[in-house]
Amino acid sequence: MKHVNTSVIPSQSTTDHEHHLDDALSRRQFAGLLVGAFTFATLGGLAACSPRTAPLGEVVETIDCDVLVLGGGGAGVTAAAKAAEAGAKTILIEKESWLVGSSSLAIGTLYGAGTKLQKAAGIEDDPEGLLEYFLTRGGDKLDGDMQRFCAEHFGETIDWLYDELKVPFTDVVSLKGKDTVPRGHNCLTNANDALTAVTALAEKHGVTFHFSTAAQTLILDDAGAVVAVLARKDDGSQVHYNAKKTIIATGGFCRNPTMIDEYCPDYSGVYTEVGTGCTGEGLQMGLDAGAAYEGHGGTNGILACPVEAGQSKLISNKALWVDRQGERFVNEGGQTHDIYYTVAHFPQQDFYAIYDQAMVDALSDELQEKFAFGLEEGFFTQGQTVKEAADKLGLDGAAAQKTLEAYNELAQAGTDIQFKKKTENLIALTRAPYYALTFGVCTHGSFGGFHVNTDFQVLDTTGTPLPNLYSAGEVCCGTFIYDDYPAGGCGLNWSYTSGRYAGTNAAQAALG
Repeated sequence: MKHVNTSVIPSQSTTDHEHHLDDALSRRQFAGLLVGAFTFATLGGLAACSPRTAPLGEVVETIDCDVLVLGGGGAGVTAAAKAAEAGAKTILIEKESWLVGSSSLAIGTLYGAGTKLQKAAGIEDDPEGLLEYFLTRGGDKLDGDMQRFCAEHFGETIDWLYDELKVPFTDVVSLKGKDTVPRGHNCLTNANDALTAVTALAEKHGVTFHFSTAAQTLILDDAGAVVAVLARKDDGSQVHYNAKKTIIATGGFCRNPTMIDEYCPDYSGVYTEVGTGCTGEGLQMGLDAGAAYEGHGGTNGILACPVEAGQSKLISNKALWVDRQGERFVNEGGQTHDIYYTVAHFPQQDFYAIYDQAMVDALSDELQEKFAFGLEEGFFTQGQTVKEAADKLGLDGAAAQKTLEAYNELAQAGTDIQFKKKTENLIALTRAPYYALTFGVCTHGSFGGFHVNTDFQVLDTTGTPLPNLYSAGEVCCGTFIYDDYPAGGCGLNWSYTSGRYAGTNAAQAALG
């Protein structure tokens, strides 16, 4: 198998991902994913799917290496780069034909404390403060050593990306979650800024990438140690990889409805936009080999619009948001992840925005087109009153009308005594006609997977490391995240930090 020049390895930015959606589906087909009051249907490669189950062919090749990495997202590529940097002969296998991890689709925020970017922005912070915050966001219910590890090393990872790998970041460090200290470090373009940099590092140190190669089975010796991986290429033939150490970095399982039903039942049926490879096979291989599962039913998510993938600007914090009963239920300018958890637990996982004509007139040409499509398809409705528009969607129109009147009174007073919305976003909606827009929620990751220690060794149900097996990224994030997302950027930094240490530790053990 030849070495692949990563300068031409394809990867997708968030924007590219949205273009990919547009190329693969018409807008009407994409909207069809969201029909049925946001009981999302499935469609092709975008929908939840089961792992591939094509029959295996003969073993055509046996390959030896020091470290074998399964999965080509941010965690896997980082782990491979650090393992190779430490001197290990390293191979990364990816079941798709490009670097398909969800980290290639992320906005690009990494959460951490005590960084050079914080100091440059005049922000005084340290890992102890971050640890205190993690413990208020479910970390107190998990392994304290891992919470401290993340608090102490997340900032270090950001500095590594910024200083050593020259990943471009914005000067602004953002407030995220319920934190009171700005700790969100934002890649200049999106998360591909970081993925491109670690891919170049992997290439520099001689990592071999095998694409279109799906891991199928962990092979154990008589003592229960992982000694090899059997994989299948797209042509159906098998490859036998002998590896001193194996790192599973195969991502989450949002595209595996059976696993969601089992491990995250509160989010069964929720539409997902994660990487197409997040179907859970890597996790299942480890569980079959005796790994312990650590997770408490949570998922990461955003708010979703039926006419546009990603965090659509039609989901405006200047609108009024109501539930099916026509009642306001949240600060429309609040943290997206926290609103996601609220809406995901509504019976039909939907909510509605109220626009007036002034809001529609202020939309860009692109958003005007998408808005018109929403009206055409019936996701959005129009009426001379809010009651009329809401009734057309089956909402309690009379209640929605009263809610708007109360909301406009708050706007005219300049203070939201109900939900503390910022004054600049609290704008009276007074110009007819009025519109009711259907929105919902969308998963962007699963919180659960292998139980790992701070060396990123995979543990069995007794807390003992499974010999030769390591993990990194979303497939083991349940050790760090309890059920609700602590703050935007924690998951991405978990991937890069766990990848750094899993790769380095596995290489040192393999070479030692």
